[in-house]
Amino acid sequence: MYLFIIVIIVLILVFLWYMWFLQKRNGSELKIYEQHALDLKDDYLHDEIEQLEDMKLTGASLESFGKSKQEYSKQRNDTVPKVMADISNATSKNANFNVFGASSESKKISAQLADLQKHSDDISGNFSKIIESNKQNASTSETLHGEYETLRKEILTKSFNYGPATDKLETELNEIAEFLDEEDKLTEQGDHLEARQYLDDAKVKLAMINDQVSLIVPLYESLNKEYPGQIEEISSVYEKLVKQNYKFNQDIEQNIDAVNKNIEKSNKSLANLDFDMVDRTNEQISSDINDLYDVLSLEINSKRNVLKQQKPVLDYLNHAKYQHNHLDDTINRLSVNYVLDKDDMDDFKEHGTTLNRIVSEYDQDVQSIADKSIVYSKAERDFKQFIEDLDRIESREKSINDNLNQMLSSEQISRKSVEEYAQKVQIQKKTVEQLNLKGLPEDYLEYFYMVTDEIKKLYDGLNSERVNMEEISKQVIVSQEDLDNLMQKTKDLRSTVILTEKLFQYANRYASKDKNFQEELSHARSLFDEEFDYQQALSVISTALENIEPGSVSRIKDTISA
Repeated sequence: MYLFIIVIIVLILVFLWYMWFLQKRNGSELKIYEQHALDLKDDYLHDEIEQLEDMKLTGASLESFGKSKQEYSKQRNDTVPKVMADISNATSKNANFNVFGASSESKKISAQLADLQKHSDDISGNFSKIIESNKQNASTSETLHGEYETLRKEILTKSFNYGPATDKLETELNEIAEFLDEEDKLTEQGDHLEARQYLDDAKVKLAMINDQVSLIVPLYESLNKEYPGQIEEISSVYEKLVKQNYKFNQDIEQNIDAVNKNIEKSNKSLANLDFDMVDRTNEQISSDINDLYDVLSLEINSKRNVLKQQKPVLDYLNHAKYQHNHLDDTINRLSVNYVLDKDDMDDFKEHGTTLNRIVSEYDQDVQSIADKSIVYSKAERDFKQFIEDLDRIESREKSINDNLNQMLSSEQISRKSVEEYAQKVQIQKKTVEQLNLKGLPEDYLEYFYMVTDEIKKLYDGLNSERVNMEEISKQVIVSQEDLDNLMQKTKDLRSTVILTEKLFQYANRYASKDKNFQEELSHARSLFDEEFDYQQALSVISTALENIEPGSVSRIKDTISA
């Protein structure tokens, strides 16, 4: 019980201490707020208001000043006293230990004072803006007047740098003068804010004109000096070339006139300060002038090249004709006894047509040069094409000539090969005859006669009225392969026959001892002597011997190989 009483007493003391603490804090805050309110009620903008009233403002400046002054008066005489009354009420609550109510009121007062302070700062800022505007206007106006006079003097005294753009620049200068005059009037009347707007307009306009001037000078330099100078040079060179009987694919005078019209067009665009149009037109002028220079240079250089190339081209043409005629003689001679390649002959015929065309065109160009009616660039292109065509003809005709030589060489090789083939066939025939056989296998005979016929056809082809070496060369290759096969067949036949005969001789020792063996032996001899199936005869006798004496066939085969 005693402990409970002690706890209650402690809690009461803590509560009283906390109430005392809140009361002290509220009191301190309210004193600060009271001083803040007194400061806001004080006529702290009195000097600025007197200064602005002495400035005899008008227009937007007067309207802004009047509105801010009215708000300032209302705040000091109406809004702030109400806040001070709220502070007094909160102070009274706090003194009577209504600390929580006082604390709530204190927070509201703090927010109100913050709003009032911001509003007060805004009013002060508006007053300062008007005062500062007056000071800045004076400084800026003086600077802009100086810049305007300098720029005006520059444009008027050096109008030759701006050409047709001068009038437009002067018009824009007059606009700046009007802005400055209006600013002077408004400043004199006291409307400093509105005057500031005219100063800003004048500043922007001055900067724009300075930028325009920096663009105009090089553009007009091109239009007034560079392009006319180039056109004058081109016209002078053109006149000299015409007197020297130069001819052109283009109408140079019309192209020069087009450039002059574009120069005039660009000058008009410059007079209106239409820089985009000036840039586009000047690009076209530059391109056209470069094209004119290129055309004149092309004809001058082409004449020099044509006169330099005229004889070499003629020499090359004569050389090509000589080579062509010489090859023509060779073809005519060989075509009597040989069938020549169709593609080669078609190309050779086309070469003749091309050479005749080149001769005709060359003669026309040379005549035009003599008549002084030639466009030299065309003649140069013609000469270049002539050389390309002659290079192609020379290369192809060398290939044709090589093919003809190859054909003759192939004939010699083919004749030699056919002779060798015939000899090898005879060797195969003798090899078979030496075997003293009663007959030969049908497939061997057919293959032998096929190879013999192929060789005969080769003889006939090589000895025909017109030799077709293309076909013969193909057949020589085929015949070589068939002859190789025949030689292998002959070798295989000989080996089979010799081995079979050896086996027959060895088999005689068993002929009377085994009836089945005797029958197999008789069958094998029938295959050998009557049917000429030597391979089958070998197979039958080999099987029979292996059955009666294993390993005997291999042993006998080894004796033959040895």
